Amino acid sequence: MRTAAALVLTALLAGSPSAPAPLPVVRVMPLGDSITFGVGSSTGAGYRLPLSQAQAGQSNYRLDLVGSVRAGQLSDPDNEGHSGWMINDIAGQVDVWLATYRPDVVLLHIGINDLDRGADKPHAADRLAALVARIYADRPGVTLVLSGLIGVTPGLESLVADYNNRARALVAQYRASGGKIVYEDLPLTSAQLNDRLHPNDSGYATMARAFDAGLRQGYANGWFQGRVPAPGAPETRSKVRWADLDGDGHADYLVLNDNGSVDAWINKGGDGHGGWIPWGQVASGLTTDRGRVRLADFDGDGRADYLLLNDNGSVHVWLNKGGDGHGGWVDGGQVATGTTTNREQVRFADLDGDGHADYLVLNDNGSVHAWLNRGGDGHGGWVDDGQVAGGLTTDRDRVRLADLDGDRRADYLLVNQDGSTRVFYNRGGDGHGGWVDGGQANPGATTVPDQVRYADVTGDGHADYLVVNQDGSVHAWVNQSDFGQIATGVVTE
Repeated sequence: MRTAAALVLTALLAGSPSAPAPLPVVRVMPLGDSITFGVGSSTGAGYRLPLSQAQAGQSNYRLDLVGSVRAGQLSDPDNEGHSGWMINDIAGQVDVWLATYRPDVVLLHIGINDLDRGADKPHAADRLAALVARIYADRPGVTLVLSGLIGVTPGLESLVADYNNRARALVAQYRASGGKIVYEDLPLTSAQLNDRLHPNDSGYATMARAFDAGLRQGYANGWFQGRVPAPGAPETRSKVRWADLDGDGHADYLVLNDNGSVDAWINKGGDGHGGWIPWGQVASGLTTDRGRVRLADFDGDGRADYLLLNDNGSVHVWLNKGGDGHGGWVDGGQVATGTTTNREQVRFADLDGDGHADYLVLNDNGSVHAWLNRGGDGHGGWVDDGQVAGGLTTDRDRVRLADLDGDRRADYLLVNQDGSTRVFYNRGGDGHGGWVDGGQANPGATTVPDQVRYADVTGDGHADYLVVNQDGSVHAWVNQSDFGQIATGVVTE
């Protein structure tokens, strides 16, 4: 019997339309000082909130703000705004940021601190030119939207005017040689300042309009297009997979290559927390379609096994005894005849908490039909548990199945468009104890839902919230605390 919450949600969502075709994702890095951070705005987001709202009105691409800093009341708070920093401070770190986040577009506003308290104010524009050159050396194809400084900054009007004139000339020089760069003035008035250096909400709205215009011009010029997310759910199509290969309780970073082979980095805490051990190739390729591969603990020994879905729906397993070079694999043969030829529907997760991954079919309405693993065909068989979860969405790509509360049973999670998730805790499933609506499990950390994964990277028995970026780097939130970047990435998704 379904819980009341599940019944209500099913009624609300059953008639919703299928998800539209995904838009290309454009990675945009807001880069600068405290103005980029958002000091002086009521939301703490500065121009980034009204810019995100303005960009939501176009249908050419989806904006994904990127950076190591998270600030402000908006669903995508990533940026590189650093309070008090001068041009050379930014130049000292920009190589790392560009390599890590690989933006398609950089929104640059920097220089007011150089003019306000720098030791060499007359040459601030020269330092800007060196920074722009560095950005293009690091990311030759990047689009750069360079804004002028605020002309009405008290006591700095003449310095700002000269700096802006030289910035315009710099942009003209790059444009003459085919550079993907645009200059935007900031026509703020004194009434749009919150204090001597920072805009108020009205001033930030003016900044947002300037950056929005620059983005639209760059797109119209064909300077950037973004990337369309890979088709299919992350669990079925992604190159980056998460599974415990060595049985230590920590999910490892696995790359599933085009030929079906698997490369592994063993999790010893992740970047900044113990690092990774590269194991190299741990499984030979068995298919040129990675959508056929699942990695899950079939035999209950704590190590993820290699499961291959055949065209007729049957499942073949290779049991993990350590992987290539570390104990090998044992061919377990066919373990399931299968119930569907649509591989996108098939998931493996431990629904009943016995340590064995069960065979789950995720239907078009989000409902789940389960076959409990008692050893598989020829080894104890499967128990048809019927429908164990009612449908909560018509887009199965929104569904994640992971143990959030540490009771060893996979919970049902829905990923929203802003990256936030809602959890229904598994108390046995429909007919066996039901589900408990746990509400929001995690706030949104990306506007690209396909980037959201759940895996236990800390080994505490609770699945953690992960964002896998297009460059394969991974950011983790552990029990809703920001764990930072835990993997630099070795593959482009």
